[in-house]
Amino acid sequence: MKIKTITIMSALGLGLLCQNVWAGNITGINVSSLPNKQKVIKIKFDHGAVLPSGFTTDAPARIALDFADTGVSMAQNELEYSDALLKQIEAVQSAGRSRVVLSLNKSGQYNAEVKGQEVWIYVQESKTATAAPLTSTVTPPPLPIATINEQVITQSSASTGAVSTSAIPTAPISVDFRKGRNNSGIVSVNVSSLQGTPSVKRQGDRLIFTYKNNPLPTEQQRNLDVADFSTPVRTVQLRRLGNDTELTLRMQGNWAYTQRTTGGNQIIEVSANTDVAASGLKTNTKSFNGRRVSLDFQDVDVRTILQILAKESGMNIVASDSVQGKMTISLKDVPWDQALDLVMQSRNLDSRREGNIINVAPRDELLARDKSVLQAQNEIDTLGPLLSQTFQLKYKNVEEFRKILKLEDGSSSSSNGNSNTILSARGSALIDPATNTLIITDIASVVKKFERLIAQLDVPAQQVMIEARIVEATDSFSRELGVKFGFHKSSGSNHWGSNWSDAINNSNTANNASNSTGLFNLNPNVNLPASAATSSIALVHSFASGALGLELSASQAEGKTKIISSPRVLTQDRKEASIESGTEIPYQEASSSGATSISFKKAVMSLKVLPQITPDGNIIMDVKVNKDSPDYTCTASEPCINTKSVDTRAMVENGGTLILGGIYQEENANSQDKVPLLGDIPVIGNLFKYQKKSQTRNELLIFITPRIMNTTGSALRY
Repeated sequence: MKIKTITIMSALGLGLLCQNVWAGNITGINVSSLPNKQKVIKIKFDHGAVLPSGFTTDAPARIALDFADTGVSMAQNELEYSDALLKQIEAVQSAGRSRVVLSLNKSGQYNAEVKGQEVWIYVQESKTATAAPLTSTVTPPPLPIATINEQVITQSSASTGAVSTSAIPTAPISVDFRKGRNNSGIVSVNVSSLQGTPSVKRQGDRLIFTYKNNPLPTEQQRNLDVADFSTPVRTVQLRRLGNDTELTLRMQGNWAYTQRTTGGNQIIEVSANTDVAASGLKTNTKSFNGRRVSLDFQDVDVRTILQILAKESGMNIVASDSVQGKMTISLKDVPWDQALDLVMQSRNLDSRREGNIINVAPRDELLARDKSVLQAQNEIDTLGPLLSQTFQLKYKNVEEFRKILKLEDGSSSSSNGNSNTILSARGSALIDPATNTLIITDIASVVKKFERLIAQLDVPAQQVMIEARIVEATDSFSRELGVKFGFHKSSGSNHWGSNWSDAINNSNTANNASNSTGLFNLNPNVNLPASAATSSIALVHSFASGALGLELSASQAEGKTKIISSPRVLTQDRKEASIESGTEIPYQEASSSGATSISFKKAVMSLKVLPQITPDGNIIMDVKVNKDSPDYTCTASEPCINTKSVDTRAMVENGGTLILGGIYQEENANSQDKVPLLGDIPVIGNLFKYQKKSQTRNELLIFITPRIMNTTGSALRY
């Protein structure tokens, strides 16, 4: 028994050791189709997915993939496919590794990448004969792997390692984002399959990269919300624009960017610029990276120290005649630019650098020189020539610039006496609504400022599609009970009661003499009916010339209706849109003089929406929904309107649904008509009553779904 226990424990220990060494098992293989006749084989591992080493052959057309330290745990190891490119997939295990063989109908090439616990193999037909990773002289060893020559596998894997990289097909375009140093945002785009250099355009808070003549497959479009990383980048959007691919980065705050291309990836780094207004009088951190020097002087002239620093740095330092005085300095192994900064701070000096020349002078002297330069420039601007330039706006309405430029009611304006305008004292602006053109006449610096301003403002606005579904459900029930009761007695020339003609007609009586002579024209003396009779009883005694009739009537009705309205409206960002559907009710309105006129009151279903797109892709909506209907039972001089409305403001994600309403109404009505006194008699009194019961339930629900539409290609098609 002890020997068996030791054997079992040893086996368990050996199994655990093998499990730690083993990378993982292949548990499933799935195949998907991509555009351009490309296939992706998704090899799933239970854990520890690894990239394979492999080779390809042309005769027969195969791709062999070897996974080191892996096993195969599949219910079916051989998969057959009826495809123009892929014919069969086989997976076997031997000698501590697994091999997956892809049998093709044509010569192919592949690329592999790890995604979580899966290895994706992208396979497509070879572009040219030379694109194959291996020549046709190399053939894959036969299955199973137990018979494979170890040396052949090693040589083919080593020989194809570099070649397979050159045979990578058009890889999917991927976008990755991470946070860099100093809270910068880094966007990495795999552009190995894109041709040419992208064009870069900066528009307001957006940075747009356009890859011309590089169409992006629809399934590879991406829209990333990276606001939670606390970087200047808010969203990253990769989309197809016609035959081009466009990458749009939306930012916040003041920012700058740099870009570089490394290993088929375009790296875009966006960092925040320092806000001078927010920093106040904080000491700016300076960086010094000059050649290190050591200085040890006592009571030496400042000009001499500057001369020594010029020789050590290789720069040309020019000192003003106002630079005088002596100082003691002892520095060891410090950058020469830091030593120069210490000397200038100790003597209240400042510097201006142009190329490799550093001009050193007292700070007040340099400030006075800068001030004189600015004053001279101001005089040139004041007295210099004026430039006139026209800006034909593409997307904005030129009337919107009237408020920006402080224009009066006329078509032109000058900025004289107005310090809050962008124009200079001599500048003027004209607007031409007919051609949507803005004409600016001003100095060169102001004209350039307008060029930058219009480039930022005159951009296509995003559009929002608002879809509303208004559901009104009605459930009603009514019940009516009524009677008709009458009698007639005739004896000679004396008559009692009232007539009942229906009783005679329904009684099938033989009293023809009475009916033909017109003695009986019977109508009830108690009439509390419903709409139609359900049963009647008539009794006529010919010998007594008398008639007695009774009609009972009852009705019951159920109604269930559902009214659905689905208005939709397309509008631009921050522009209100409305839609109405209904009727206008005319009525007479009298004035104080007695004259009358026809007026109208609306009873419509209306939807008013003011959308606002947030930087993170959500939508803030001001929504007002009215569901009005005329009330024809109202007897007022003006038409009465039944109104149901919702007015709210909410934020919804793109494509989400906002539910409003839930307005629920229930009406219960009981009415009864009866003959006084007779209707109060128990049991018998029901013959002298008319009863009606009704119950109505009504519920209103409103569903609103906003969707952000692309700026181009967003025309609706039905």
